[in-house]
Amino acid sequence: MRKTAAQPAAPAPAPRIAFTRTQAPLYRDVANALEQAIATGVWKPGDQIPTEAELEALFGTSRGTLRMAISELVRKQLLHRQAGSGTFVLGPSFKSLERYFRYESLASDPRIVPHNKVLDQRFVPAGEAAAASLGIAADAEVAYLRRLRYHQNEPFLIVDSFFPMPVWNTIAGADFGSDSLYDEFKQCCGLYVVCVEEYLRADLANDAEAALLGIGVGSAVIRVERTSYTFAQRPVEYRRAVGRADRFRYHVVLR
Repeated sequence: MRKTAAQPAAPAPAPRIAFTRTQAPLYRDVANALEQAIATGVWKPGDQIPTEAELEALFGTSRGTLRMAISELVRKQLLHRQAGSGTFVLGPSFKSLERYFRYESLASDPRIVPHNKVLDQRFVPAGEAAAASLGIAADAEVAYLRRLRYHQNEPFLIVDSFFPMPVWNTIAGADFGSDSLYDEFKQCCGLYVVCVEEYLRADLANDAEAALLGIGVGSAVIRVERTSYTFAQRPVEYRRAVGRADRFRYHVVLR
């Protein structure tokens, strides 16, 4: 069944925000209150903040003061103005998939310093999995990109990415060998990834995967599926990655 595209989210209603007046210029106090609201989760990555009129009423300030405060948070990369849509909370700078892979067994070089090689780049039909994640038809054309990630001279991760054509038309000039692809998209193309959803599972390497990773056919691998979203939960990338299980370690902190 075809997944319908997400509709743009309505601006969040103006919440109750702690606002303390100090000796600093008024716009800085407003900026501090907005920053604290973001830090405490009043607005989450990808959320559209209330309109200028609503924030004016909330803080009792002029439009000019409010715009100066928002500009301060845009400069700090906490907010992003999107022409014709509004102002949104930016998400974190997402770590690449190498965070799942460790080289502690190599005592002289425990930290991964990855580099990427682009192996393939072409247009293909989306297929069922990418279509379901991207909210498009299975026969719709998408841009396909295959990269191989290395640590020193050892390949450890194959990354296949699928981009819907409107997104590809925005990012086609990016450096796809970049170690931080989402940062590259943000800096060169103005495309912001604010949320990702990932699934991990264990599996066995097929012939092609084994050849690229330098392991035996049937060796254990870790498969990672990711869907990445920009503002208003609009999907911008479906990704499938296959990594060496002998270099895999999952780490999470639960609080």
